[in-house]
Amino acid sequence: MADTNQRQWDYFNAMLTEGERALLHYMPTINELLEFACKQYRKLPVISDGRVTYTYEELYDRVAVRRGQLKKLGYQPGDHIAVFAPNTMDAMELYLAIVTGGYISVMMPASLVPQALAGLSKKFDIKGIFYDKSLEEKVPDFIEIRNTTEYVACEPQEPENVTKDTICSICMTGGTTGIPKGAVMTHGAMMRGAFNGCFITKGVLYNRYIAILPLSHIFGLVKGFLSVIYTGGLVFECRDVKRAIGMIPILKPTTLVLVPGMAEIIVNLSKLKGKAFSESLKMFIIGAAPVPPRLMQEIDALGIGVLAGYGLTEGANLTSGNKNVLENPDSMGMIYPEQMYKIVDGELRVKGDNLMQGYYNDAESTAAAFDEEGYLRTGDLVRMDENGLIYITGRIKNLMILANGENVSPEEIEEEFYKNDSIKDCLVKEMEMNGKNVIGIEILPYEPAVTGKTPDEIEEMFKQITADINRTLDTFKQVSKIVIRTEDFKRTPAMKIDRNQ
Repeated sequence: MADTNQRQWDYFNAMLTEGERALLHYMPTINELLEFACKQYRKLPVISDGRVTYTYEELYDRVAVRRGQLKKLGYQPGDHIAVFAPNTMDAMELYLAIVTGGYISVMMPASLVPQALAGLSKKFDIKGIFYDKSLEEKVPDFIEIRNTTEYVACEPQEPENVTKDTICSICMTGGTTGIPKGAVMTHGAMMRGAFNGCFITKGVLYNRYIAILPLSHIFGLVKGFLSVIYTGGLVFECRDVKRAIGMIPILKPTTLVLVPGMAEIIVNLSKLKGKAFSESLKMFIIGAAPVPPRLMQEIDALGIGVLAGYGLTEGANLTSGNKNVLENPDSMGMIYPEQMYKIVDGELRVKGDNLMQGYYNDAESTAAAFDEEGYLRTGDLVRMDENGLIYITGRIKNLMILANGENVSPEEIEEEFYKNDSIKDCLVKEMEMNGKNVIGIEILPYEPAVTGKTPDEIEEMFKQITADINRTLDTFKQVSKIVIRTEDFKRTPAMKIDRNQ
């Protein structure tokens, strides 16, 4: 559907001012991004730990020194180098040094246990690792080169001559069903994702962020870091999410990149502590999981804008964006420009320079990920309205095949329940009832909606809600069994509900 590209540009360009559109343009390599940012934003602050702050000019020079260290350690272009650390200033500098030096970065979650770190290091052929001192005991001894993330004075090294097609990162997928796969990403793909992340209303330039989402997560790396550099922003490091959220009144971020669960925590703290807690915030960028309409309305009531969207690791995170979430709360927005897309048997498939090269050392999974025309099979079931806005209706792998042969998407049913303000989270799946498999739902209530009610009253309340929703559903999609949860769902590292529970 390449003929819709102008409509896509019009949709997203309307979010920017004329000056912002003139300044921001797609750059095919991270090396060019760093050069651009140093020249355009030279004296502005870019990274900080709350005590020490570096300007874009200083960051540029420090990255050159870190490239010098990489060369001194004996790394060769193309080597796989891991960074195992929280979202520190050191980790940010090292990522930029690795990819601009022609090496391949693998950002490892700081939460990994030693066995998982060792397994991933072997899987991704890690030549060397930079680790935060607090994580030293987890680092496997078989990795050839091991160093802390601390800055070491060395002779500065010029960036490598890379191109749009040079591989720069191996980004881990969610790994909800086992060991994560590694999406092989080029400079061009990462930069397309970072450029897409520049489309923000309420002013895109010079915002202040806290790096709450880990750099090992594609959303945190692309939108929470590279897009910040693109737009002259300042990002504070984050060693501990809970502490970082508590620092919001002190650090005064204007924009935060979040998953819905984190956004809800901030909203609740704002209600508890008063407007002063969140008065600096102008915008929440929310992704990785559905955003309940209730939460969007609560964020809006605080005077904070909300942008939501849809993406996946294999597509450099930002596939579509919704600039009008209050008008279209169920939509994932419009596909970003310069992507072709098609819908085959309900599945969204995309093609463009934002896509991965494939999964590292996994030819079988790579072949299965693309169709015969080179489109990525997203695995997501969608519908599209007359305005070009997409709506996720489910995941192919999650389809429930009923005894009568009907295919039912649990996400499609969950979407109806999320419209009710009494529901914080829910999970639709097959359950056993009276010796038969039926469609059931686990519901995590929104606490204020059930406060003061007895368990029997809560149960009756959700039975009535379910009965009302069932009347809007086809008979074969109706929910027969309800389970009321008193504790949160088990979640993936991306904070999505783990469907295997």
